[in-house]
Amino acid sequence: MKNHHDSLEGISTFVQVVESGSFTSAATELGHSVSYISKEVTRLEERLGARLLNRTTRSLSLTEIGKMYFEKTRNLVLEAREAEQSINSLQDKPTGRLKVSLPLSFGQSHLLPVITEYMRRYPEIRLNVDFSSRLVDMVGEGFDVAVRMGESKDSNLISRKIISVQMMTVASPEYLQNHGIPQQPEDLRGHRAVKYVYNQVPITWEYQDSDGKPINLDLPHQAETNNLLMMLELVKGGVGIGRLPEFICQSLIESGELVAVLQDYEPPKFGVYVVFPHRHFLSAKVRAFTDLVAEFFKKPL
Repeated sequence: MKNHHDSLEGISTFVQVVESGSFTSAATELGHSVSYISKEVTRLEERLGARLLNRTTRSLSLTEIGKMYFEKTRNLVLEAREAEQSINSLQDKPTGRLKVSLPLSFGQSHLLPVITEYMRRYPEIRLNVDFSSRLVDMVGEGFDVAVRMGESKDSNLISRKIISVQMMTVASPEYLQNHGIPQQPEDLRGHRAVKYVYNQVPITWEYQDSDGKPINLDLPHQAETNNLLMMLELVKGGVGIGRLPEFICQSLIESGELVAVLQDYEPPKFGVYVVFPHRHFLSAKVRAFTDLVAEFFKKPL
C-alpha cells in the first residue's frame, strides 16, 4: 500500500510544480525544500518510467506525456483540495491559498484597502493577486475568485453584484472652451476622442435617446489606450473628450478639473460583480472574501 500513498503524494507535488511554474515556487507553496520537491517529481517519473518535465536551469516545460498526465491528474488534486477546503469551511476558518483576479483600474482605485483588511482578518491565507483587464479563464488558470466589470456570461461561474457604476463623458474646461460643448451624441463626430482599448479593440461609445433606443458611435480617435489612468491624464490635459467610469473621474468633476457632458444620453449603470467557480461556493476563504467586498461597498463610493 505504501507505493500507492507515495504515488498520490508525488502527483500533488507534480501538479503544484506545473501550476506554480517552478520548483522554487512549488516549494514555497507546499512548505518544503526545493530538493524535496525535485526528488518527489523524479520518484514519480521513475515509477511511471517516463519523463514528465523538461528541466533547464532557466525554465520548466511539460513533455507530451507530462501534458497528458497533468490534464488527467489535475482534477484528482483539485478534488482532494476541495475536500480539504470543505472541511475547513465547516470549521469556518479561511485558510489556504487564495488566488484573486482584479480589474486593473478599479482594483487600484477601490480594492487595495479591502484586500489588506482581508489579510489582516485572515492571516492564515496565502494570497496571490493578479491585476489584469483581460477576462481570465478562472478554472483553467486556477483563480478562486475575481472582481469583474459587467455581468458574466459564463454559466460555470456564480456572480454577486457589489455596486453599480455610471459611465460619464468628460472633457477639461479648456478643451470645451476651444472646441465647443457637444449637445447630443452625434455632435461628437466633430470632436477629438480619447478611447479605451479592450483586448486590442477600441470600445464603441454607447448612448441612448429619450426613448431608450441605443446610439452607437464608432468615433475616430485622437488617442487610444488600454489604461484608464492614462486616459484620465490625456482628458485632463485637454487632448480630447473621453468616456470614463465615475469611480475614475467623479472627484475631478466635483473639483471642476473635468466637466461632464451628454449626461441625459448616458445608458443605465452597469454592475461590478464578484465571481467564482461553482465548486468554490462553500469554501470559507471565498465566502469571507465576497462578504468583505460586499460589506465594503455598502458605504457609497
